[in-house]
Amino acid sequence: MKKQALMLGVSGLLFLVPALAQANDSGWYIRGNVGYGNITDTNLTGDLLGSTEGEGNLAESLGLGYQLGNNWRIELDGSQLWNDTGAISQAGNTSSDMRLTSGMVNAIYDFSGMGNWEPYLGAGAGITKAKLSAQAHSSPSGRLFVNGGAPINSIACQSWNSCTVSDSDTAFAYQLIAGLGYKLSDNLTWDTHYRYLNVGDLKFTGTGANLTNPVSAGTFGPSSAINTTATGVGSHVVMTGLRYRFGGTTHLPPPPPPPPPPPPVKKITCWDGSMVQDAGDCPVKPPKMKPCWDGSQVEVTATCPTPPPPPPPTPQPQQQSYCDTGATSFVVYFPWDKAYLTDQAKAVVQNAVDLARQCSIGDVTIEGYADRSGSAKYNIGLSARRAKNVEAELKTDGLSGAQISKIAKGESDPAIPTPDGVREPLNRRAEVVIRLSPASNFIQ
Repeated sequence: MKKQALMLGVSGLLFLVPALAQANDSGWYIRGNVGYGNITDTNLTGDLLGSTEGEGNLAESLGLGYQLGNNWRIELDGSQLWNDTGAISQAGNTSSDMRLTSGMVNAIYDFSGMGNWEPYLGAGAGITKAKLSAQAHSSPSGRLFVNGGAPINSIACQSWNSCTVSDSDTAFAYQLIAGLGYKLSDNLTWDTHYRYLNVGDLKFTGTGANLTNPVSAGTFGPSSAINTTATGVGSHVVMTGLRYRFGGTTHLPPPPPPPPPPPPVKKITCWDGSMVQDAGDCPVKPPKMKPCWDGSQVEVTATCPTPPPPPPPTPQPQQQSYCDTGATSFVVYFPWDKAYLTDQAKAVVQNAVDLARQCSIGDVTIEGYADRSGSAKYNIGLSARRAKNVEAELKTDGLSGAQISKIAKGESDPAIPTPDGVREPLNRRAEVVIRLSPASNFIQ
């Protein structure tokens, strides 16, 4: 009943799938594949004891599915694999074979965008029916015979010298699939894939008896039912075949063409750059103003205010000691977000050093600044790098023996106050003050 309910539920799901599909490249398909595979090594426990090793044999699979149109497809899959699993633990007078018949529901994802090639991955779950045929015969003393040779101790049959199993069991199973398709046409695909099937543990019932004649395996003594369990049942299979999708490729209709653009409106450019449809809508042009000596603007220069008389000349000393001025200062400007000195900045440093080293130098103070275009923390580091590079240039130009101190002020004390985030060239600077000692150098 459980297996019938599972198959009915899966069938109902397949018939509901079209409602979930997209309109493009969707539809039912059938698939047929044949290939080669083997059943995994299996351990037998219980009354029939040992292990088997599968040999490769023919495998086949049929599928009925629905392609959803969004790279996914769902299918019902039936497959079968028969293997001669050989002697039990390689013991003489033993043999076994197993047949696996599976019914699965697979969910598969196709990878697109590779031309006609279409790799895919999938997984499935369902039920697998396994039929086991196994025999183990020995002498009445409980010893097996190998090809008529010397007897060895029995390792396959517990408590009896003859064990026979021909039984089936059904269990839940799952499988993993990896494949590659090649589109021969819009509807036909060459399909090659690998699948791994895992069934797990299966239980089988057989007959255990004692042989009364070691020569004739058909003469039995007392018999009884035996039980054995096959563990680790699974398979590895490689198959190839064809997949055919019913119906033609459905293409979505093209979108309607866009409406025609409205006719262009002729515009007139006014004196201030604004655009209007009528010249009469242009703003009134203000009169052309002329500057006066005091910075005021007038239409006629004759109306400018009368300039005041020039101040009397200030008497100048005939000689002045340059070194007695006490200090010389200069400002170096930097590009935005940079700390290196431009050629113009290096020339300013060189000129200042040339003047200052004519006197004895007391100390040098370098203050680095930045504008407000970055964060305050970042600007502190940037202004420190600028002060450091000015110090290096001073020493390169020959300034030595002075006490040099550096201060990183970041965006504080701007030369031009600005809002946060504004790039102001006059704030990207380093101010250098060189304190001089009096000397006998004079400016004539």
